[in-house]
Amino acid sequence: MRKGKGGKMTFADFLEVMHIHSRVENLPKEVVDAFKAADTEGKGVIPAKQLRHLLQNWGECLSVKEVDRIFSEANVNNNSMVRYEDFVKIACAPVPDYY
Repeated sequence: MRKGKGGKMTFADFLEVMHIHSRVENLPKEVVDAFKAADTEGKGVIPAKQLRHLLQNWGECLSVKEVDRIFSEANVNNNSMVRYEDFVKIACAPVPDYY
């Protein structure tokens, strides 16, 4: 990041930070919209087994252990139906900074 006079953030830096922030803020909405597009019946849920398959085989291809951890944190049972809007909110929430 470039620094202006006196080590202050430049206006260009500010715009870059705001752009990155707005992209991160829109991620959950984009993910929910993708689920909605696939939810032809409009029920708002997805079988946990199907969600597991998607997480393990698309995009980042998460490991079984990573998906298990996400499911545990989101309180998802492998045989349940998952409200994808709630799941996305949990999965996209910022990780607390404990340091």
